Amino acid sequence: MTTKSYHGLLLVDKPMGLSSHDVVSQVRKIFGTKEVGHSGTLDPMATGLMVLLLGEATKLSNYITDGDKAYDVSVRMGIETDTLDTTGTVIQEKPVLKSHTEIQNTGVNLTGEFQLPIPMYSAKKIDGKKMYEYARENQVIEIPQKKMTFWDVKKKSETELQFSIQCSKGSFIRSWVKLLGEKCETVATMSALRRTRSHLFQIENAVTFETLKNNLENLDQYLVSMSDALPDVKKIKVKGHDETLLKNGQISHDLRTQLIIKFNPAVDELIQICPASGVGILALIGVEPEKGFKIKRIFNSF
Repeated sequence: MTTKSYHGLLLVDKPMGLSSHDVVSQVRKIFGTKEVGHSGTLDPMATGLMVLLLGEATKLSNYITDGDKAYDVSVRMGIETDTLDTTGTVIQEKPVLKSHTEIQNTGVNLTGEFQLPIPMYSAKKIDGKKMYEYARENQVIEIPQKKMTFWDVKKKSETELQFSIQCSKGSFIRSWVKLLGEKCETVATMSALRRTRSHLFQIENAVTFETLKNNLENLDQYLVSMSDALPDVKKIKVKGHDETLLKNGQISHDLRTQLIIKFNPAVDELIQICPASGVGILALIGVEPEKGFKIKRIFNSF
């Protein structure tokens, strides 16, 4: 019996309580494959969009993770925890002197580029070791700072401190919440988080584990195809000799000519090369300084 292979992106609506590793493990079991990766972690307390990569799509990992993110976040003012969210231990309490409306207005206007400390309880590695591992071992380290950008902050509720927020890749919403507390002359912690967008992919198109488990005979319908995995990257279609050379790691004269015409170095980082049928991806090609066009990834046919 031949095991069915799956290739593409899976948009999962992660439930609360599962780690990103748990999500990958469940998808491996459901699809019966070990070839599963993800394009960005979510804390166990967070819910929402995770982009999983199956089969040949695992080769796209570096390109799928580069996009911006969007979240819905809930905030609790007046307490600070060691994890900067309500799963942690309270380490500080301060009175909240600002009104609900003043806090909302401060949050809506808390946009721009900031140099902020990375949360101690994060998967960021220092000397090959994750920061949360240092924290759990009570080891004192110098907390690194990171450039984080936030924009389009909107209030989600009139009665609760809930915001929708967009941010650059690698930004920490917990750091933004901590900054909000400081701007309001108190402390704050994150009480809920839901990712609603990752790069060009939206939570509205995500699927739950329950739905997947109830449709095991037709799992293909829930995958974003390889052909649609990089919707913002230009395509060139090839066939025949050009395709054969490409599979052997070579760029034909005709393909190079097309690349010169289509590639705009001011805006393009990659061009995806697809078969004439339009199904799948054959390769990703980029430009290296003083070397010209270079094949970045070659994909197997399936």
